[in-house]
Amino acid sequence: MKTPASKSTPPPFDRERQYAAKRRAVIFAAGAAFRKQGYHNTSMVEIARSLGLSKAALYYYVKSKEEILYNCHIMVYDAMDISVKAVRGNKGTGLEKLENLYEEFVKLLTRDGLALLADIGGLKGDFKKTVLMRRGKIERAVTRIVIAGMKDGSIAKADPKVTVFFFMGALNWLNLWFEPGGRLSGEEIAQAFVAQMRAGIAGPKP
Repeated sequence: MKTPASKSTPPPFDRERQYAAKRRAVIFAAGAAFRKQGYHNTSMVEIARSLGLSKAALYYYVKSKEEILYNCHIMVYDAMDISVKAVRGNKGTGLEKLENLYEEFVKLLTRDGLALLADIGGLKGDFKKTVLMRRGKIERAVTRIVIAGMKDGSIAKADPKVTVFFFMGALNWLNLWFEPGGRLSGEEIAQAFVAQMRAGIAGPKP
């Protein structure tokens, strides 16, 4: 006697996963609006409208505009942490490691739609404290690579922090003018940024 073929059952509805995905979409949409219009010039109504939600539905996913801004920052620093850990174990000079890291930073901002926001003044209390801590952690990690490059001669001797601020500051401006589908791809922009950084900080050739 033949056993009837078993039919594949669809996966059960995952409410938590759906909620997390929708909440992430809210934060990404808001981050794009903050980047273009500025945090203080963007209302919750505009964010809700861009997602096809009512204002009441938007508050189901986030409690406030400040919470959105906070999560925009955290998403960027989470992604940057991954890039830093990946580059840290690479072989090569300090400049070569820095080039790889900077390229990854530019790619994640152009590819993933993340916004490296400078508007920390909109945050208060623990939100602001945590974001400043996470930003400081990234800056220290990049500075260590710069110092290593200065020691091995691949990066010109200078104040390490000023050197880091020189090329990291360009990432904030990238958020203001980059448009997906524009004349240059994210890959091309990443290569151009790395070339400019290298020209500005590379040590003397032996």
